[in-house]
Amino acid sequence: MMLKFLMQTCLIVLFVSSLAADIVFLSDRDGKSDIYVMKDDGDNVRRITDTPFTQGNLAWAPDGKKIVFATDLHSAVPGKLQQVEVYLMNADGSGEKNLTEHPALDVSPTWSPDGKHLAFTSSRSGNWEIHVMELATRKVWQVTHSRPGSHVGGPAWAPDGKKIAYELTRPEQGRHVYIMNADGSNARPLLRQPRRGPFGTGVVSSGFPTWSPDGEDIVYSETEYAAGRGTIANRVLVVNVHTRNLKTLDIPLNWRIGAVCWADGGSAVLFAAVPDGLDDLERRDFKIFRYRLGTGQITNLTEHPSDNWAMDWTPHKSLSVSARDKLATQWGHLKAGKSANVTPPF
Repeated sequence: MMLKFLMQTCLIVLFVSSLAADIVFLSDRDGKSDIYVMKDDGDNVRRITDTPFTQGNLAWAPDGKKIVFATDLHSAVPGKLQQVEVYLMNADGSGEKNLTEHPALDVSPTWSPDGKHLAFTSSRSGNWEIHVMELATRKVWQVTHSRPGSHVGGPAWAPDGKKIAYELTRPEQGRHVYIMNADGSNARPLLRQPRRGPFGTGVVSSGFPTWSPDGEDIVYSETEYAAGRGTIANRVLVVNVHTRNLKTLDIPLNWRIGAVCWADGGSAVLFAAVPDGLDDLERRDFKIFRYRLGTGQITNLTEHPSDNWAMDWTPHKSLSVSARDKLATQWGHLKAGKSANVTPPF
């Protein structure tokens, strides 16, 4: 009897292990955009949402049990003004909850390391600024106050909880990565001097910053522009936050690169890209790639004829997702009031 029990237990452990999810991402492989999860080798891909709404900005909770994301509740109605909210759901797609419920646009949520707060970008002040929410009470406060004409977005909380990296866009200066204290004080650029691209155009834009698990480095993507030509190069860079030493990952310059994040405990980086995409800007078949920092090896994790992007990685290997077809349908009543007719960093 004991042997039978142990065998059953082992089978359950193996079954749960086979369902472990490490990466959450967006894909249109089933004919429309939905949220999926997969193991960090690209296996065991499962869809966990089924919705007509546009989604984005996915982020695992620190304990790997929940996912936050942004969704546009008006995206199913052509021509209607955007109504973007921050949502929370369980790792299997169940229990969806609208966290913001505000007539403004709320995007790009990121978790505090203790899982008690979210930082996100909102237009509720009339400008794109970073706000923080205490999850237990839903209390929200603004932590950045940028100059007129500037925009702040893409927050990423440091592992020690004391700092936030983010994107700052200023007129005539472009978009660059900054660091501030978690309360919004002591804001400063990640790099001491603005970068000039290898092609020498001087027009460089940086975004999608995320911290390494040890808090020593920040990875982000960089785009170089040229007048009359548009994007001429994309790069992924890793910068040490103390020394400012910079490493450019060995990725072909003509790849069109989107979001980036850390993976495998800091030994690898994930990035979404269209290989040779700068040679054909009409293509939008993004794939998710893993870059091994030790070897420079690049592996396509989404070998599928579809668009795959907006990924995030969790280190919690014990996380499991129900084998049942547990697909959540997003909800949310349309609130009164009008929001600015602008496109968010979504």
